Amino acid sequence: MMMRYSEFQPTGFDRKGAFLRDRQDWIVVPVNQARDSCALERSNFEAALDLLGGESEVVEVHRFDHWGPGWFEIIIVDPNSEKAQVASDIKARLQTYTVLDEESLALMELKEE
Repeated sequence: MMMRYSEFQPTGFDRKGAFLRDRQDWIVVPVNQARDSCALERSNFEAALDLLGGESEVVEVHRFDHWGPGWFEIIIVDPNSEKAQVASDIKARLQTYTVLDEESLALMELKEE
């Protein structure tokens, strides 16, 4: 089962579903990135957004300021859209292997070196 935005909280100290009142039922894609994200987290975030076809009326990236990491970004998807199945597929893939796009990850790691 996919997490709804109403259940989402970046840490245990944060309020669930804060800030996006009109998106409480939207699905949170199980990737995120923050100021201090490693190459794997950034690569998976970009790969997930690519798999979802980029931002659209049914796929949104939201960036929040945060007391801990400074900022973080999440991707949410309209549960009534065909992209909801793509989000579910992304979750299933990540449960079996932690990398969505090995080539993208390798390029990011190379840039960091």
